[in-house]
Amino acid sequence: MSNSWKPETIAAQAGGHDDEATGAVVPPIHVATTYIRDPDNAYRRGYGYGRPDNPVVRQVEEVLTNLEQAGSTLVFASGMAAATATFLSLERPTHVVAPRVMYWGLRKWLSEDAPSHGITTTFVDATNLDEIRAAIVPGKTRLV
Repeated sequence: MSNSWKPETIAAQAGGHDDEATGAVVPPIHVATTYIRDPDNAYRRGYGYGRPDNPVVRQVEEVLTNLEQAGSTLVFASGMAAATATFLSLERPTHVVAPRVMYWGLRKWLSEDAPSHGITTTFVDATNLDEIRAAIVPGKTRLV
């Protein structure tokens, strides 16, 4: 892919790759498949199981990386997967200040599961700056 391409071209050309096996402009979607292992049981071709790990996922990540001019991109199957991965990537122990009004599944995860991973959370009224300030623990708080 050319670095001089405009974002519209990057998106329209899906990164500019053709599928060698079929000649498709965009590789076919592999909804679910397994891949052949190498003789030593490794997956040197880069793919292990087709739902979360396939050429189309990698291509979407590459296109988004180029559109955003980022260092890299990860695509997740859901917002919840992306959110928990983000929290789990924080240095621990850590304290998170989060809004009381938020997606209930993430709120439940932060309340019930995150503590077992060294993450404590204080829920605040996100429209009240004094409440937000009061919840911050210097050197330990991550704002989301």
